[in-house]
Amino acid sequence: MKKILGVFILITSLLYGEGLLFWNENSEEKAQIEAKKQEMALRWKKIKELDKKISFDKNKENLEKNYKKYVEEFNIYLEYIKQDSEELFKVGDYYFKDGRYEKAYEVFSQDNTNLKNVFGAATTARFLSEYDKSLKLYTQAINMAPDFYESYLGRGIVNRNIKNYSEAIEDFKKYMEYKKDEAVYTGLGDVYMVTGNYQEAKKVLEVARNRYPNSKVIKDMLIRVYAELKS
Repeated sequence: MKKILGVFILITSLLYGEGLLFWNENSEEKAQIEAKKQEMALRWKKIKELDKKISFDKNKENLEKNYKKYVEEFNIYLEYIKQDSEELFKVGDYYFKDGRYEKAYEVFSQDNTNLKNVFGAATTARFLSEYDKSLKLYTQAINMAPDFYESYLGRGIVNRNIKNYSEAIEDFKKYMEYKKDEAVYTGLGDVYMVTGNYQEAKKVLEVARNRYPNSKVIKDMLIRVYAELKS
């Protein structure tokens, strides 16, 4: 009985010790992760501070020094957040809202698996008039999530800009299956006008005018359509 009890105590001791060892390892790992997270949070704060200095500092020497430091810090931070889709989106969105589309595209394009980042890359590419890239990325976003209807509007605008008019019409109509807003009415009306189909433009824009009676854009487009139909 003593032998059995001794073995039981030994096994329990070993199991407990093993568990304690693993717990300590996990605890240490968590502490390291948390420390890294805090370090990177401070780095992002520093990046934004350097950003402001670059924007307002007129001293060339300071500007060059701060820009070099900014690039260095940003590259380290970007490498850190590459595996975090949500953080990538937040940073890309930060630059997008600031109108810095090249920087936003650089961030969004680090991730081609997350819908928000693919859509963000597609939209910033469109704003940069990089239409081939934008078209490909919007199509990728649609393949990833066919019900994410904003992609149809974005791709429709790109198709209109590169004169793929029939594709643009299809995209705008697909978007309208989900949502009817001023942007899609004006987009569709514009494509019909560009292709000389003023009757269809008139139909679309008259519906739009009833929905958005205070829209100057729709009103101006209709004036042009009526003038063309009378000529």
